[in-house]
Amino acid sequence: MLCSRFSLIGAFFLVCATCAAQSPADDPTKSDPIAYLNRALDEMQARSLRRDHIDWPRLRKEALARAARAEITVDTYDAIRFALASLDDHHSSFHPTPALEDLEAKRKALRHSAPQPPPQPGPSSAFTGRYEPEGRLATLGDETFALVVVTKCFPETDRQFIAYETNLQRIVADLDKSHPAGWIVDLRGNVGGNMWPMLAGIGPVLGEGDHLGEFFTLDSHSTWKYRNGVAAEIEGGKEEPCPAVAGTPYKLAGTPKVAVLIDRGTGSSGEAIAIAFRGRRETRFFGEHTQGASTSNDVVRLSDGAAMWLTIGVDADRTGKQYMEGFDPDDVIRLGDKVLPDDQDPVLQGALRWLSRGTLQ
Repeated sequence: MLCSRFSLIGAFFLVCATCAAQSPADDPTKSDPIAYLNRALDEMQARSLRRDHIDWPRLRKEALARAARAEITVDTYDAIRFALASLDDHHSSFHPTPALEDLEAKRKALRHSAPQPPPQPGPSSAFTGRYEPEGRLATLGDETFALVVVTKCFPETDRQFIAYETNLQRIVADLDKSHPAGWIVDLRGNVGGNMWPMLAGIGPVLGEGDHLGEFFTLDSHSTWKYRNGVAAEIEGGKEEPCPAVAGTPYKLAGTPKVAVLIDRGTGSSGEAIAIAFRGRRETRFFGEHTQGASTSNDVVRLSDGAAMWLTIGVDADRTGKQYMEGFDPDDVIRLGDKVLPDDQDPVLQGALRWLSRGTLQ
């Protein structure tokens, strides 16, 4: 049980996208390509987060025109990509299986048409290469502070889910033995995955609560909870708990000061964890504007095995404020494209200076 539908955010869908294509006796790519495209458009119109902002007759006309010469389902892929991009939610995308992707490239080559170049990604974060949570002590003058790196998390099993959140809490517990004067939560380069083990793992620093953030779709609303080693989603009064951390959950005394580090690579579920800290007392954000992918996706599997990752919800903080476009930190500090030592990292140093002041400004 990898928790609720909203546990599958952003890149966590890579697990689904690499599944093998269906292979019934009749080739599913030979089905009616226009019916296939219309089914994809129907799903977008019925479920996408921004469906009320789209001129659907115009979008359908343009998508169908782009697929006018389609002979098999694969020939409609560019039209589907166009329609998903037109939703303007920064997160919906199309994912053929590797076999279907190869077939698409071959068909384009036969038509003497170069494959459409993939969209150019925005500037990447220097921190996206971090894969495992880590912790260390950082000092400024004679004061010591605890630094916890919360990385992306893509568990495929409950065992991996529990291992991630338990390891993160162990890091917090080990750092707390040094009685730090404050905490730094580093979310830079956290592109997402499954938010729930991240939430439970950093829960002792975030603090317990039944309303730490929210999900909004056009049809539903739910809140995020963390208590006693368990992250959960609450919708309509019904709580759906995730797997608990192994052993005794760790608890921090009081409400320590927390500096949260974010950058352009903080997106999807990583962005959701940053949002969970919004509105927390004694908390300040440092770094760069987040990725702007603080939305939740659902997988729509199409008949030939391709999948659409369709954005159906948006994240909000504990006050209900939504973050469709991401958000700026309190202190905007640009790092550049290199990971620097702690004493040369301007974002970390800015956080340390604030933590050492003793009172929230």
